[in-house]
Amino acid sequence: MKKILALLLAALLLFGTAGAALAASAFVDGAYATVLTASDFQDSGAAAYERFGRLLGRMKDDGMPTPHSMLVGGDYTKLLFDYAVPGISLIREELTGVYPDADPETVVCVQGNHDNPSSGFAKTGLYDMGAYNLYVINEDDFPWLQTFRIGLRVREVAKDMEKKLDVLIEKGDLRPVIVLTHLPLHHSSRILYGDNKYAGLLFDVLNRAGEALDVVFLFGHQHSGDYDDYIGGSVNFMAPGDAIRVPRGDLPGEGAFTEETLTFTYLNCGYVGYSDNGLSGTSTNVLTLGAVQFTENSFHFVKYTEDGVWATWDVARRNTGSESAGANAPTRLWDAMWKAEKEFFERFLAFMRQLLAFFKN
Repeated sequence: MKKILALLLAALLLFGTAGAALAASAFVDGAYATVLTASDFQDSGAAAYERFGRLLGRMKDDGMPTPHSMLVGGDYTKLLFDYAVPGISLIREELTGVYPDADPETVVCVQGNHDNPSSGFAKTGLYDMGAYNLYVINEDDFPWLQTFRIGLRVREVAKDMEKKLDVLIEKGDLRPVIVLTHLPLHHSSRILYGDNKYAGLLFDVLNRAGEALDVVFLFGHQHSGDYDDYIGGSVNFMAPGDAIRVPRGDLPGEGAFTEETLTFTYLNCGYVGYSDNGLSGTSTNVLTLGAVQFTENSFHFVKYTEDGVWATWDVARRNTGSESAGANAPTRLWDAMWKAEKEFFERFLAFMRQLLAFFKN
């Protein structure tokens, strides 16, 4: 009997150690920044926010360091009303409850199609987040239902993004670029109803930029069903070199897409409260919280369920060691917004001075 107990104890220790090793291996040593990602808190009451806290606690127990910042891809309620303000507050409370040294002002939230406009959402544009550059595309500028008029607005956003990314390349600012928006870029057969119709305009800009910059595209709920099942349901990840179907609104019918090869990394934030994948029975439908870690040579992506690690992926960086351009700079969203506004006004004043000088001469 004693021998049996000893064997059982040894087995428990063995499997316990193996489990601990697996959990610890979910996060890499030497990462200079860890960015938390989440979306779709579509649950009854505060259930999804409580789940977020449990997921976060599990990740901390498994060795995740204090997040540098957090990016949230929208949909703070099932219903179409303004729950974003209390929702954002709950996210920040849960974050600092698990990580007391985390800065709640580094939580960046975008609007989803279930959210009314709110002052708590970041505006569309480029922000300096210290360890990385962040380009936000809000719901008003890139909604899921896209008419011709919306297509014109998406084109304007694409031009602005191209201009801003070109400036980064010209300046030699090779820090990673994260693009955060609620809507994905891949094709859906619902394009007949306007779903994602003009996403190709944004894709083309990002795929060109990805030849020079390390770009990560994060989106919220993809409104998936069996019509775009190939992308992967509630947990999806595509790396540079993978093939993706890109919507082309000027082409006819459900097949209005071209197949392109990605130059950037493409994934969803992680659905915390809603993962229904419609008619599909083959895709994942788990609830997860995500994170991406930056090292000098790679990106390390992690997805967690309440049971533990769901998946990890690693992507080699094009611009290795480029974190030295500002990993320790202020990362608060409002600091980043003010810096962007300040740069705009400085350029405007410089233009006005040149204009006055021209007329004086």
